[in-house]
Amino acid sequence: MNSRVEPWSRPAHRPTGREAAVMLVVFTGGEVMTGLDLAGAVPATAPVDALDVRLHHYADTPEWIDGWRTGPLRNLAERELPDPAALDAATSCYTIQLTVTDPDDLTHLQLAWAVAAEVCRAGAVAVLDAYAHDWYPAAVVAGLDPHRPFTVMREISVVAESDVVPGFGHPVHTRGMAKFGRPDLITGIAGEQIGEAATILNQLAGLLAEGHVLTPGQQIRVGESRTLTVVPYVPDDRIPDVGLIADGLLLTEA
Repeated sequence: MNSRVEPWSRPAHRPTGREAAVMLVVFTGGEVMTGLDLAGAVPATAPVDALDVRLHHYADTPEWIDGWRTGPLRNLAERELPDPAALDAATSCYTIQLTVTDPDDLTHLQLAWAVAAEVCRAGAVAVLDAYAHDWYPAAVVAGLDPHRPFTVMREISVVAESDVVPGFGHPVHTRGMAKFGRPDLITGIAGEQIGEAATILNQLAGLLAEGHVLTPGQQIRVGESRTLTVVPYVPDDRIPDVGLIADGLLLTEA
């Protein structure tokens, strides 16, 4: 039986010179790692030299650690974790970070999740995908199959903001595209079109993850009667600031 872990490929990769970055925050009750054994868990080409794993104790950086489990991120934890109280009780966390330039595959993501799985098996309570703003119970991450196929929705989130912005509509946007070295996507839509907008953003995110590129001025045909135009996302009096971690592209009706 071949146990080699295959890289997540980017069959449409186009060089851009942009950096791709991932950060996972794994909450624990203290130091749980005594070593790191990734044999059989990551592709042979995974960028281990770019891996940065650090342990942070609450006693040393209480405000920094609480910043990850309060405010809007806390609201998400309440919805996505079975026991948010365990998150509150955590006294430490590990950060797992990688930054790679213009990757032609996604092995940096496979490596980050493999390390997170190792920490979770050693004893953790929850994992935060800091760029996608997604929480996962430790048991879910501990059980990740290294041979699982790539799924873009496992790496990003699509958010529909509840407040309507006059002249713009409901902001619907991605979070986490920085993990592929690509801008996040945002559009404004009427309430009854939120589901359709989310589907479109999911599909475009999948293309960008494969390595495709969207550029300002590009037009995208949607269905039989709609065309979207790609423009730089620059918040102003009409275009809301949704707090993207990096840059973004706005999709407007042509």
